[in-house]
Amino acid sequence: MERLDFASVMAVLRRNIPDENFGNQTDFLESLFADVCSGSRSALEFDNGQVCRWINGMAKLSPVIITHYQDPKNQRALNQRIQNWLLPIMPDSAMAAQELYDLVLQAPNVSPQKKMELTEGFSFADEMDEAVFITEVLCLAMQLRFEKRDVRKKQLLSPGNLSPAVVDYIFDTDIPRPCRWFLGREQELERLHTLLVEHSKVFLQGIPGIGKSELAKAYAKQYGKEYTNIIYVNYPGDLKQAVTNLDFAEDMPGESDDSRFKRHNRFLRSLREDTLLIVDNFNVTAAQDSFLDVVLKYRCRILFTTRSRYDNHICLEVGELSPANLLKLAGKFYPEGEKKQDIVEEIVNLLHGHTFAVELAARLLANGLLKPRALLAKLQKEKAALDAEDKIGTTKDGKNRKATYYEHIHSLFSLYKLSGAKQDMLRCMTLIPASGISSRRFGAWMKQQNMNTINDLMEMGFIHPKNNREILLHPMIREVAVAELKPSVRNCWVLLDSLQEISLMHGLEFMNNKQVFHTVESIIATIRRDDIAKYLRFLENVFQYMDKYRYEPGMQAVIQELTTLLSDDSVGTTEDRACLLDCRAALEKNGKKQIELVQEAVRVLGEVRSHNAHLAANLHANLGALYHKSGRMDLAKLHMEQGVLLLEEYGLTGCHDSVIQICNYATLLADMGEPQRAYSALLKLSRTVKERNSHQCLDYGMIQQTMGSICVIRGDLTQAELHLARAMAVFEMVLEDEPVLLEQKRWEIDQAAQIGRLQNQKLLV
Repeated sequence: MERLDFASVMAVLRRNIPDENFGNQTDFLESLFADVCSGSRSALEFDNGQVCRWINGMAKLSPVIITHYQDPKNQRALNQRIQNWLLPIMPDSAMAAQELYDLVLQAPNVSPQKKMELTEGFSFADEMDEAVFITEVLCLAMQLRFEKRDVRKKQLLSPGNLSPAVVDYIFDTDIPRPCRWFLGREQELERLHTLLVEHSKVFLQGIPGIGKSELAKAYAKQYGKEYTNIIYVNYPGDLKQAVTNLDFAEDMPGESDDSRFKRHNRFLRSLREDTLLIVDNFNVTAAQDSFLDVVLKYRCRILFTTRSRYDNHICLEVGELSPANLLKLAGKFYPEGEKKQDIVEEIVNLLHGHTFAVELAARLLANGLLKPRALLAKLQKEKAALDAEDKIGTTKDGKNRKATYYEHIHSLFSLYKLSGAKQDMLRCMTLIPASGISSRRFGAWMKQQNMNTINDLMEMGFIHPKNNREILLHPMIREVAVAELKPSVRNCWVLLDSLQEISLMHGLEFMNNKQVFHTVESIIATIRRDDIAKYLRFLENVFQYMDKYRYEPGMQAVIQELTTLLSDDSVGTTEDRACLLDCRAALEKNGKKQIELVQEAVRVLGEVRSHNAHLAANLHANLGALYHKSGRMDLAKLHMEQGVLLLEEYGLTGCHDSVIQICNYATLLADMGEPQRAYSALLKLSRTVKERNSHQCLDYGMIQQTMGSICVIRGDLTQAELHLARAMAVFEMVLEDEPVLLEQKRWEIDQAAQIGRLQNQKLLV
């Protein structure tokens, strides 16, 4: 029988709301819980993957939401929201109420008394009664004890030879919707469907900005019901990495990329032709991505959008819209153009029917920055200049074009005359991964007090909304902005510094660490290195953050960048070169080679002084850990003690790195038969962290967990239980929105407690 929980209630609501009304699941929850998600700067921010976990019963709903709706006043607000917004988007709200009624009666986790309270007098005279009932059931579901669902035991949506439902396995499977002004591609949509049915793999080809991505999104929307699953991927530069980056339910923190890839690839290979995989912006040749041959052997249908030529494959060329449709497109942004249609037609003609250029020109006119005749004169002047230079342009249909699409975009970009603040924002946005970012998160990274500047750039068409929460740059705007605004370490330092701050927390902020990593990779690929010293420090700090989560592609990218920079003897310091050796050791698989690299780092660093003491302590700690791993306990103890002594000598014991070092040192002492000494070191450390930081931070929880484990070794089970309980209380508070990590911590503490109980039983016997 189905339990009553948030996931089961959402399943009922989802069944009773048409796809076009339900939309994106994150948008839906933000609308449903609008009073929680709006207002102050501390408003709850939803993450796509997290929302998927909530809706599928893989994670407990945010305590922020649960606590909020325990207040009767807030329940009344939710009731009004359900009555005024939710019920109107349901074709038959009475059916939804009936299904919830049946769910409550059958739920094994609802007491008979509560069932009677909820269902007594079940008869709804109007939507007000329906709204009250739905609200009561939803609030009860949120407050009941959470039990994680096992997706592996779920039945497939489709039996026989159909694909399993990817929503049971992959989080964040929402497909970006086409822009609201999408038009004029009816024939291409039909042709695309025919090609996919007949050939399974299709490449949508066309110049940048012509509308390939929008056509792919429109196809997913129009033909979505013909597929069991649709998976959307914005190409990150490597197909194998794209497969690895998918967010699967069974992924665990710290799991290697190789392990993730093998499992993800195995699942994707199991999908059949009722699944559509969209790979957007696949702007490379076949030779540039060797994994393409593997992906093309998947049994599912695959749609690529690309600027490149794939003439040996099934392709559909995306050309210009008809003049009539281009005028309609211009009218979507500049309705006043109807009064000056002849001038607008000339503008469209001068832009060679390029879809994105027409959109930018229309937005320019709508913003009142130029009048139609003035814009026409500017474009005519550009054309005359190009003619005079006799440039060779693109060739299509046998016709030479002297004015390329890029030149148009450059010209239109310059006409906006962006303010300094807008230039700074757009410049930093070029460093964000092509897949996009939460607008709120980007605003926070840019240390913005409000979203005004971002919203202004969206209104201009430079920043595009991916959905109601995420934003991205059009690929053409990215290329133009990089050329015009020249993002560098100095002029983008506000962004780099924010990422560095997150990295220095070493995981105290768990949400979306992959987005940090991907941004760093994008920075390495794009940025101008005009402040080497700052840039080196940035790379060294983010590497440690990547190492914590074993994000090896990013670690490799950082090492390559550091190696290139430090190959010049005039660049960097001895500390930088010691850091590079330590980074190389972190990626090295051979234990002996790892030790040699860290030993060399210690040698290169030389004499320890205040400016390099922290690094020296880290190196000795790392060397000690490697010796511990290899079973050379005396050497492990020697180096770990040396590291701790350096931390104490230079007053560095309160920082996060030091906490990790001292906890590892204490664990070593316990392993070597000195648990009392280990406990004393941790007791001293816990007092330091409590005084300098808080007893409610993750560092304090980690110390308490280690103390509990050492008390188990000492045989002091009462004290062990006390420390483990303190640790768990910290983790439950700090990791409340990270259920996977919280579950891992709960498992670790349960294991330690179990060991203690077994030891106690042996003593009793």
